[in-house]
Amino acid sequence: MKNLTLKALFISAFAALSLNVQAADTYGQCVADAENVIATAKKDGGPAAREIEQKTTVDECKAELAAIEAKYGDKTKGLNPSSVMTPEDRAKWAKLFDAIDAKKFTGTRYNMAAYYR
Repeated sequence: MKNLTLKALFISAFAALSLNVQAADTYGQCVADAENVIATAKKDGGPAAREIEQKTTVDECKAELAAIEAKYGDKTKGLNPSSVMTPEDRAKWAKLFDAIDAKKFTGTRYNMAAYYR
C-alpha cells in the first residue's frame, strides 16, 4: 500500500510539473513567435513577416494571458488587471500583450520594424 501511495504521489507531482512546463512553454513560444515576426519584418519587410509559420496561435496566447489575469480573480473587476498584479506578473503580462500584437501584425514594435526599417 505504501509503495502504491508513493507511486501515485510521484505521478501526480510529475503531471503537475508537466502542466507548468507546458504553460511556460506556451508563454515562451508566444514570445518567440513575436520576436521572429519582428526580426523578419526588420530584415525583409512586412509581407515576408506575414508569410512565416508561427508555432502558436493568437488564441493560445490569449488563453495564457487570461491565465495570468485569473490568478487575481475578483480584484481586477472594473480595473486594469496590471494595477493589482505583482511586478513580475505585470512584466510577463505586458510582454505577452505585446507579443500578441506582433503575432497579429499590429502594435508599435511590429509597425516600427515593418515600416521604418
